[in-house]
Amino acid sequence: MNPLVEEIRRRGAVTFADFMALALYHPRWGYYTRPRTGAGPVGAGGDFVTAPTASPLFAATLASLLRGVAGTLGQPLTFVDLAAGEGSLLQALAQQLDAEEGRVVGRWVAVEVAAWARHRLRRTAGGLEVVKHLARAPRPFGPVVLFASELYDALPVHRVVAEAHAGVLWLKEFYVEADEATARLRLRLGEPSSQALGDYLASHGVALEDGQVAELRPQVRALHGDHLRWCGEDGLALVLDYGYQAHRLYNARARRGGTLVGYRRHRMVTEVLDVPGSTDITAHVNFDDLVRAAADAGWESSDLEPLGKFLVLHGALEFLPTARGRGGPLSAREWVELAAAKRLLSPAGMGSDLKVLAQGRGRAWAAYQQLVTRPPEEA
Repeated sequence: MNPLVEEIRRRGAVTFADFMALALYHPRWGYYTRPRTGAGPVGAGGDFVTAPTASPLFAATLASLLRGVAGTLGQPLTFVDLAAGEGSLLQALAQQLDAEEGRVVGRWVAVEVAAWARHRLRRTAGGLEVVKHLARAPRPFGPVVLFASELYDALPVHRVVAEAHAGVLWLKEFYVEADEATARLRLRLGEPSSQALGDYLASHGVALEDGQVAELRPQVRALHGDHLRWCGEDGLALVLDYGYQAHRLYNARARRGGTLVGYRRHRMVTEVLDVPGSTDITAHVNFDDLVRAAADAGWESSDLEPLGKFLVLHGALEFLPTARGRGGPLSAREWVELAAAKRLLSPAGMGSDLKVLAQGRGRAWAAYQQLVTRPPEEA
């Protein structure tokens, strides 16, 4: 029997949020945290790709943004990568900024819950601070750039459905239990595990329709607020994730069945209870939670932008192979680079599906806003 199935059988029925926490973050069997000797979950050898790993264009554009912020401030930054994985983005940024060592980024911090990934980070990246949780890192002095790519959509969700009884809509919660006969996991409905779930929907002005399924993360507001407060009075946060504002995320016409999916070997799967510990599980983010967290911490938030628009705004087109200023046809490698870059920029892919939320406070935020509003010929 799958060890996670056995664990749930031992516990009895658990909320979907508890199942997702076990399936993704159990220290021995969780998808992200179980010991790994080969390829990690991200990349060609894993189960999915992220924007930073999809194309070198991403790191080149982000490095340019960091140069702009640090140059405007006249001092180096602390750069924090939340959910750093094996450090592919950090290594790519370090390579981009190699000639400007210490002038753009003076301190690198990698936050990663998986022990196997922290081990690889410490082994391969000198001068990098590696911590399990951001709160364990010493508080910063000076400006901070906090980066989070597809972190919040991988956090556990409570899954609920609205059901009509005698003309009244009731909220039911999905639980996960082990089927003794088949040694497989199955769903069952029960009463909400907490009044907080109904309160959460009400706080966002959301009323689900009869039969509508939704995923809720009440914990994200406090968590994101803690991340921002760690940065102090002078910070810029860039959050990349799949999701919408609440009124769109919980729109019954567009997402009546919710947004929960799994990924395995670069294929989307809907049976997320199958093979727990070997399947990535994700659900869209309610970006209003992050905006409210920023307000709680005294930070400001920008408008939500598609990834493609964000990258172009910060000069991504300058890093395309076709913009390198030489004649003649592109090489085979450059064609591959161009195809990968298109994946990030195209409205038909990540360029539209992934959203970017910029948030900030103090001098770092003012510097970022100057970059955003600067005329193209000066940027």
